[in-house]
Amino acid sequence: MTFCVECGREGPTFEGVCADDFCRKHVLVRAPETVDLVRCVHGAELLVGGEWVVASVEDVLLDLIAASAERDPKVTKVRYTYEVRPQDERNLAVTVKALCTVGPWELVGSFHTRIRIQNGACPTCSKRQGRFFVGTVQVRADGRELTEEESLKAKTIVDRSGSGDEFVSELEDVRGGFDVRVSSNPFAKRLAQDLSRALGGTLGSSATLHTQREGKDQYRSTYVVRLPGFREGDVLEWRRGRYRVVGLGDAVRLENEATGERVRVRARELRSARVIPP
Repeated sequence: MTFCVECGREGPTFEGVCADDFCRKHVLVRAPETVDLVRCVHGAELLVGGEWVVASVEDVLLDLIAASAERDPKVTKVRYTYEVRPQDERNLAVTVKALCTVGPWELVGSFHTRIRIQNGACPTCSKRQGRFFVGTVQVRADGRELTEEESLKAKTIVDRSGSGDEFVSELEDVRGGFDVRVSSNPFAKRLAQDLSRALGGTLGSSATLHTQREGKDQYRSTYVVRLPGFREGDVLEWRRGRYRVVGLGDAVRLENEATGERVRVRARELRSARVIPP
């Protein structure tokens, strides 16, 4: 039978001492009096482990405790539970219990700390607030102004387009349509494709050199969504026939006025069509 070299108690020992004497000589876990947690003032993101995550304080509290706590080198495993008492909007008093594996035992340690929530700004919000942009989408109509319905439909698509790190920096009404400045070229391309499909327009693009980063050229892309010069309900003269425009979208839907036959064509195929005045 083994015994503790400190108190002489018989039973399991670790490095010659019993559990009580081990706890008297070692602090199982400790943490600083205050742990700072940065929260983006513009959104719900929290800075945890050097990364911004969308989460509540409750969601990240265990990770925050584990990252800030310092455990004795002899502790091989630890599981935390906690109780939280809000002090005010920015401070949380936290009582933590730690179940620590040490040699043959599972010992309980505890500590108190305060979570202090500080204001900050995540990179995405910093860019958004600074109107940072890379890609541009221009929405125009061929030889006419956008209708109110077209403009509303297009802007609704723009409003719903951003998510995560992708965002709309600015929407500017200009003569003949509007421009949308967005956070990345891939986002601009995808938004332009969505607008083109929804509104029945054609799509063009260009790129200009903006800067260099780490020796690589960085480009700003511009995508132009051009709606046709006709609108739903217009009558077109096209390929020796008269067709009424009955629908716009990914394809233009036409109805032959003489035969009633309906066809679907791409907007670019109708560049030679002429709108017949009512």
